[in-house]
Amino acid sequence: MFRFRPTRDVPIPSKPCSCGFGGEETIIKHNDRQPAFNYCPNINKLDNHVDCPSFNAICHEDAPCKPYWASINGSFKQIRRWCLMGEIEEVEYFIRPKLTIRTRFDEKVKIHFYLEEDNNPLTFSFNDALIGHTMLIMYPEKHDFLDMSIGIRQEFGDLVVIFKCPMQTMIKTFGSMMAPEACFQCGAKPSSTTEDSSSSQTENPVSVDLSSHIDQDSQTTSANLSLKKCSRCRTALYCNKLCQTQHWEDGHKKLCSSMKYLELLRKLDFTHSSVTSRKHGLPFSFAV
Repeated sequence: MFRFRPTRDVPIPSKPCSCGFGGEETIIKHNDRQPAFNYCPNINKLDNHVDCPSFNAICHEDAPCKPYWASINGSFKQIRRWCLMGEIEEVEYFIRPKLTIRTRFDEKVKIHFYLEEDNNPLTFSFNDALIGHTMLIMYPEKHDFLDMSIGIRQEFGDLVVIFKCPMQTMIKTFGSMMAPEACFQCGAKPSSTTEDSSSSQTENPVSVDLSSHIDQDSQTTSANLSLKKCSRCRTALYCNKLCQTQHWEDGHKKLCSSMKYLELLRKLDFTHSSVTSRKHGLPFSFAV
C-alpha cells in the first residue's frame, strides 16, 4: 500500500545545499520551515535541493512522498518535477549496464538500466558513460534490489542525458543560462537591457571596447558591448572572441553538443507537473 513519508522523516543530505539546507543549523521536525526541505531560493535548478534533490530525499517507487506527489481524489498524482544528477565514478556492463554516480550531496548511487530500447537509448550513448562525465535523470525513484541494495532501476532512456563534462562545469553553465543575459565567461552585460534580444544576441563578431570592462567588475556594462551566440549550440553568449575562446577551452567544447538538453531544462517549469497518475504517461522527454 502506498503511503506518504511525513516531513519529519526527510533525511538530512550528507552535504548541505548552498542555500543552507542540510547544514548543522537545519532542524528536521514536523512543519519545519526554516530552512524548509520543500523550498529552496536558488534559481539555478541544478543547485536547488527541491528541483534537484539528494538521493535520500527522492521518493521510493512504492511510497510517493511530498513535495513531488499528492493524494488527490483518492489517487496519487505527480504535482512537481524533479531530477537527480551525479558525476560518474564506476561503469559496469555485466548483463545490463550499471553505473555508479556521486551526487552533489556526496552520495554514491547505483543506476541499473533496464531499457526497452535494447540498450540503444535515443538521448545518450553508453559510449559517453565515462568516469568524470555527468548523468542527469528525470523522475528517478528508489528501488529495492534482490541483493538488498537500494538504487535506481531506470527503464526509460529518454529521461536520461549524459553530459561529457564534470558536474561543476555543468552547474556553472546552467547557472549562466538561468541568470540575466551576460557573457558566459566574464559576466559582462550588454549595454542596453531594453533592446530586443534578437538584436543584442548576434552570431557575428561585434565591436567591443575591451578597455571598458576587462579590468572592472563583471557586472559593469560597456557602452559598446553587445553579446553574440555560439554558432553551434546557439545558447552560450559571449562579449568578444577572447571570452568565447577561453570558455571553449574551459569546458564548453565538451558541453556544446548537449546544450539543447540544458535549454529544455531551463524552459521546463519544475513547480508543477502534467502527469495525471503514477502509471499514465510521462510529462517530459529529452527525445524531442
